[in-house]
Amino acid sequence: MARMPSRFTRSLLGLALGVSAAVQADYDRAFERELFKTRFEQEVKFRAAAIQVAWGAEALCHATTQVEPFVLLSVYSMRRRLADADLALFREVTGMDEKWRVVWADEGAPDELQLRDVVTAVNGRPLPAGSTKMNVGALFRGGSVMSNDDQGFWDAMLEARREAASGKPLLITLEDGRKLEVETQTGCAGSVTASAFDNDPDTFWRQGTARAKIPANAMIEARNADEFRWLAAFGTYFQASKSAIAAVQRAEGASTGFLVGQILSIALPGAGMLLAAAEAQAERSIAVDGIIGSADLFANEVVAALGGDAAAGLHLSERMLAQGMKVDAVLMDDLRRSNAAEHARRIKRLQAAQAEREHAEMQAHEAAARAAPRGPTEDHAPIK
Repeated sequence: MARMPSRFTRSLLGLALGVSAAVQADYDRAFERELFKTRFEQEVKFRAAAIQVAWGAEALCHATTQVEPFVLLSVYSMRRRLADADLALFREVTGMDEKWRVVWADEGAPDELQLRDVVTAVNGRPLPAGSTKMNVGALFRGGSVMSNDDQGFWDAMLEARREAASGKPLLITLEDGRKLEVETQTGCAGSVTASAFDNDPDTFWRQGTARAKIPANAMIEARNADEFRWLAAFGTYFQASKSAIAAVQRAEGASTGFLVGQILSIALPGAGMLLAAAEAQAERSIAVDGIIGSADLFANEVVAALGGDAAAGLHLSERMLAQGMKVDAVLMDDLRRSNAAEHARRIKRLQAAQAEREHAEMQAHEAAARAAPRGPTEDHAPIK
């Protein structure tokens, strides 16, 4: 798709061609349309990645629950309030409104559940409208004091997840009155969110072990599935790895040793047999810059376990740094970038060794099959 001209360029073109102010306004709205569409798509990709990460990292999380195979969004999910004209255009472009609509569904979701379906209740609890939240601290960071708050929605969803973990089926009610029982999957507890329209887009925060918010600036900059997953895994570490955090707090500044393999040994059969050799080759251990540094390494491993590039977060951080972006927590300093790069290299060596081993095993299996004696064929059947 051709790159759109800037607003300044479009204004000059309008003057040169004698375009009326009304037509020029239409050009500006075209820019807004593309912005709203792109940002909405980014948020959907991130929310889907957060669910995939919760499932994929389940073996490492010290607190787990049942996680639903779909994503619901509404205009209440937008933390930043838009002007009436902008909000009307956002609704037109995205099809979103005050209702909680399905924007992504995994193949494990019921066939009857379709994109854009409206979910009105979960386990009999009505999904509430959004509310308004005041955050005076945002004023000192240059953000808006007033913001939208969808905490009521998450209270209902997290309670439904806990009930599913105790054996109660997850039951959703659609706007047309239909009730669908949804099969859930075990994943990391808590929730990791990000709003494409955030009143405080450079801030990372967490609410105990229930929620973590990734800075909007980081989510908007993400370019592929691995980077979305890395961000989701980064937030997941703070939600569901409580004992890991405690361990880091007790030994802050000390070596973490060779962390690769906690996830990969589960994701790759036989990988544990390679870890001893890999550790022996590691002359220098990876230092951890507190809890956040451990979250970097956790995210590296989750992405690798899901078949992606362990250096995805490093690439994202380097781009944000080059652009001078303001991004709290996620943006790595020099020490964290060095640690993440070394950690990613070790993961890739382990993956390469595992792939080589699997290839050798496959060749040995094929050679054994060729060497095995064959039974009599139809052409050479014994004479009775």
